Amino acid sequence: HPPTLLRYLRTNAVLCPDILDGTDPRTCQILSCEREMRVVSSARSVLDRTMGQGPGLEKKAKLLGVEREELLLPRVVGLDVCETRSRDWGDIVTIHSNHAHAYVWSSRSSSQSGPVLRQTDWSVNTFNLPPPPSTHATCLVITRCGNFCLVGTKGGVIYKYNVQSGIPRGCYPQPWLGEEKAKKGGQMGSVGRTMRALGVEEGAVESGDMNQLEKDN
Repeated sequence: HPPTLLRYLRTNAVLCPDILDGTDPRTCQILSCEREMRVVSSARSVLDRTMGQGPGLEKKAKLLGVEREELLLPRVVGLDVCETRSRDWGDIVTIHSNHAHAYVWSSRSSSQSGPVLRQTDWSVNTFNLPPPPSTHATCLVITRCGNFCLVGTKGGVIYKYNVQSGIPRGCYPQPWLGEEKAKKGGQMGSVGRTMRALGVEEGAVESGDMNQLEKDN
């Protein structure tokens, strides 16, 4: 299957000073429909690699008595990259088809290396009762500082997580306010203090103040 999502990795941007936005076009991250992520270099094919879900997947499958494919994450439907803190923790976050959790990856180790971003009452074990469909992730964005990730859902709630620890840091709007519409896209302001969210049903663009979100929670 052809790749469905692509994001540039800017680690080697210093090697291409003629690129105005700092993007190094020789290295990019590609997601395919085959439930896996790949890093592809257009300069040297020897640098191409597949990003894994971490060591021990084969062993875990044997212990559970299931095929390895059953433990693979569903098809990726969204991702964002922020390399500001890539030396300290994961710099990639993905969301998956009909799935509420978001996953942190590292471009340096080429694997899933961070916590699972989820609410405290959601089970991380896929064999347990999953969260309701209204919590399935539809869009995401990492703040420019690399510390937080906002995840939009089918139910209209936007959850905020700490990328390093995975700890939930509130939500917008508050669940008791109602008027929730599924979110299709999101964007952060240049200093990570404002956000924009696009609703699916009416095409409305909502604005949020990160300072107020932190006060409300």
